[in-house]
Amino acid sequence: MRKISENNFKIVTAGQADILRDENYKMARMVWHDFMLHDPVAKYFDDLFSEPELMKYQFALIEPDSDKIIAMGNSVPLLWEDKIENLPDDGWDWALAKGIDDYKNKRTPNLLCAIQIMVHPDYHGRKLSSKAVIAMRDIAGQNGLNGLIAPVRPTQKCDYPLIPIEKYIKWTNGENLPFDPWLRVHARLGAKIIKSCSQAMTIPGTVAEWEKWTGMRFPESGRYTIPGALVPVDIDCENDKGVYIEPNVWMYHEL
Repeated sequence: MRKISENNFKIVTAGQADILRDENYKMARMVWHDFMLHDPVAKYFDDLFSEPELMKYQFALIEPDSDKIIAMGNSVPLLWEDKIENLPDDGWDWALAKGIDDYKNKRTPNLLCAIQIMVHPDYHGRKLSSKAVIAMRDIAGQNGLNGLIAPVRPTQKCDYPLIPIEKYIKWTNGENLPFDPWLRVHARLGAKIIKSCSQAMTIPGTVAEWEKWTGMRFPESGRYTIPGALVPVDIDCENDKGVYIEPNVWMYHEL
């Protein structure tokens, strides 16, 4: 357990506290829209909290006085032998599945990949997302990895669901930093935008499931914008299915 008094939080890994697994799932239900919890690849999350060598990459920021978890981070080490510019288009889904496969097949990793960072809603606006990214980078360095890659989910893209991700990531603010606040957090810490990954997450479901997840009705086939989604969801009533394919942005922190 490592206390950082000047920031008024301590960092605890899943290997140091068994409670983190349940708290991780609890916070995910708190911060993500319901449909985001139904990516089939998310089944590998259990491995992150059950395999000792992976547990050290799952952590929480804890308020010392109250022992309240104020932010959490998940990441997975993996082996990448190609150029960073060639990272695959199916970002988040690929990274989580590959990280688990590399671990089970005893491949020596060289990069850490961010899976998610969550900040408790009561603690927004305190720059904890930056602190969590720094903690993740520190964990990567402490474990001899060469860098941190992240299929970043641009948080404000949901306000512009019809804008192609390739255009969105080129938007900047007055400081010549990314327009998107979450991309900007990484950029301020020295990360570089590598490229978009337009099929980072694929979430399928029946029409009834999508209606349950979104609280909306889908009377006919078509593309629908839904709360919290970065792009529209494709609904096919004739075949009773809906598919959401989310774009993210590959960013790279060199260590």
